[in-house]
Amino acid sequence: MQQRILLVEDEPILRVTLTNDLTEEGYQVIAISDGAEALRVIQEQTFDASLLDLRLPKVDGLTLLQSFKASNPSGIAVMMTAYGTIQSAVAAMKAGATDYLVKPFPTDDLLVLLRGLLSQGPGKTGEEAGRSGVQKFGELIYASEKMGRVCNLIATVARSDATILILGETGTGKELVARAVHYQSERRNFPLITVACAAIPEPLLEAELFGHEKGAFTGAIRERKGRFELAHRGSLFLDEVADLGPAVQAKLLRVLQEKEFERIGSARTIKVDVRLISATRKRLEDEVLAGRVREDLFYRLKVITITLPPLRERTEDILPLAEHFIEKYRRPLGKEIRGLSPEACRWLLAYHWPGNVRELEAAVQQAVTLTKKDVLTPEDFSPDGVAMPPGQPSGPALSLSDAIREAERRYLQEVLRSVGGQRKRAAEVLGISRKTLWKKLKLLALE
Repeated sequence: MQQRILLVEDEPILRVTLTNDLTEEGYQVIAISDGAEALRVIQEQTFDASLLDLRLPKVDGLTLLQSFKASNPSGIAVMMTAYGTIQSAVAAMKAGATDYLVKPFPTDDLLVLLRGLLSQGPGKTGEEAGRSGVQKFGELIYASEKMGRVCNLIATVARSDATILILGETGTGKELVARAVHYQSERRNFPLITVACAAIPEPLLEAELFGHEKGAFTGAIRERKGRFELAHRGSLFLDEVADLGPAVQAKLLRVLQEKEFERIGSARTIKVDVRLISATRKRLEDEVLAGRVREDLFYRLKVITITLPPLRERTEDILPLAEHFIEKYRRPLGKEIRGLSPEACRWLLAYHWPGNVRELEAAVQQAVTLTKKDVLTPEDFSPDGVAMPPGQPSGPALSLSDAIREAERRYLQEVLRSVGGQRKRAAEVLGISRKTLWKKLKLLALE
């Protein structure tokens, strides 16, 4: 028997898209555009699940949610909104919502969510769902307290226009955090433009960011808007910002300070309203000390810092992420994979994941693609994949750069103690200028 889903969404394109995707998945869908009509249908019919937009004409989504739960006590209710806030999420969960999605979201994620919830029988209340431990915030899936704190910080800072710096090792999900910040902000209805700074040769990066006029240089056969112009009123995400060259850094600093710039080959000043989000796997303090990043730009970039912990420091997230990736990759292949064997779980938890979430996703994709079984075992991850024994230690607590920085801090503290805190004498002992010493103390938080 087909499971019945009530879809209430006032945006026509999204309503049609979701209806088609849910119907192809095998659900019977009743799609409605306004709250008053939905309220009438809820009182006349029963449903296994509902997908309710929070902001609707005539009757709001929370009112519909309460009516739906009263008429369908065991029904699953998922709220959808482009106005995601912690307050509305809490209100929805208290009213009986099973989960909460912030638009735009990948349809596959919704299908995976519904499949999992409906396969468990009667829907769980928000409180019961919370006790299961697995949470979803935008595209971030987590069960650990560390990632919970990161998501709370994202929800807080998204409401401001402050410049944000995202720090984390390769593969930790820095771009997902940037997207979460943008789509939780008041700029969500305007573009989020992404620039991979490390992937664009330095001579071309300035034109890519700021645009150029026709004939500004060889090959400039027409005028072109840069990424800053394209991101007007929205957000610009600079991935691996530490790889910017000196000329681009100087121009970027001006944009951050004055909110204006000129295209290459033009004297016309262009004003922009852009929220800058940047990310790097490097420690910017070290890049400043090495002279590769301007100190004034450094302080402009790190108004608010969001640090993503590596996967080895949040092992509670490994299995939920693995299960999410299994669903993501098994569906297009038409495979009925039920999950992970206990041995595979231990295997995945034992590995220290130097490539973080990106490596985990690649390992699961390989396993799902190659397996002929309905449950993944350690053998599915072995060939060219996670070839680590379960007893493998998780590696050193600190990365090399962190260890070097900590050693430098301790050494500077010892030198200062030995000279009674006299900086001039400390600089002489260290063989550096007083200005360099002052910079090091400031960047190492010893000032």
